[in-house]
Amino acid sequence: KPESELTFEPYNVAIETVAHWIKVSNQLLADAPAVAAYIDTRLRDGLAQRVERQLLLGTGVTPQIKGLTIAGNFVAFTADSGANLVESINKAKYNRWAVGEVVDTVIVNPADWAAMEVLREGAGTGQYLYGAPGTVAGASPFGVDVVMSQFMPVGNFMIGSLRSSATIYQRQGATVEMGYINDDFTKNLVTIRAEERLGLAVDRPMGLMYGAITAV
Repeated sequence: KPESELTFEPYNVAIETVAHWIKVSNQLLADAPAVAAYIDTRLRDGLAQRVERQLLLGTGVTPQIKGLTIAGNFVAFTADSGANLVESINKAKYNRWAVGEVVDTVIVNPADWAAMEVLREGAGTGQYLYGAPGTVAGASPFGVDVVMSQFMPVGNFMIGSLRSSATIYQRQGATVEMGYINDDFTKNLVTIRAEERLGLAVDRPMGLMYGAITAV
């Protein structure tokens, strides 16, 4: 029977801390408890956005994660001249299938998906190609789930088998803490910090493809 072989080698996953903070007066926290809950929610939301941005675009230079779109984490996609988003998704999908990678997700900028939704036949006066405005066409062209991110550069997209090609190693979930730094105490201020510790490992770059939607 045919034999397969797996080769293992050392691979370092840098665990980085993604964080942001604000200063608030002691009086505000004491006089308006609801404000504290509001600040907690906003800090966590802002942290989630910072994590998302780094997972896509992080440079890999401490303290940033090495994002999915950084060289070495993907195979470059070569677009066709004049191709639209769904045409490039189709081409990339079967390009990866040809090498045994079953794609499941495509990440696009909302602006590019919006352009796809209003694309029409002919000179822009015919029927909508991706479903009339009154219908729900869904966001899964050719069976590939669409994930929209404002941090994906406009005009580019990433497609691949994300579930099996990359792994997030979370060492510490989102945490919000407060304390005094520098002269906070004498100024009746509190520093509130939200942070998360995690790393990203791309186990199989062959499973990911990234590039421009259309050739210039």
